[in-house]
Amino acid sequence: MTFGKECDIMKELLEKIDEQNFMVNDYHTIIKIIDASLSRGAIRSNECVTVGKLYEKCVFMINKHNKENDNARLSETDN
Repeated sequence: MTFGKECDIMKELLEKIDEQNFMVNDYHTIIKIIDASLSRGAIRSNECVTVGKLYEKCVFMINKHNKENDNARLSETDN
């Protein structure tokens, strides 16, 4: 497999994630997979930017979910 082909696969994965309705646990799982892959050297340096974007997107979605839950709890206590 060539580097260009691997980058295309990662871009396709990012696009598919945009189309999916993931649960917060799915994002945690993706982060764990990325961490394990990086620690084992499974991701090449030219793929790191794409993988990093996926990682950051997962962290963002987890934080967004947590903030929404916190706001919902605050709304419940205001009533």
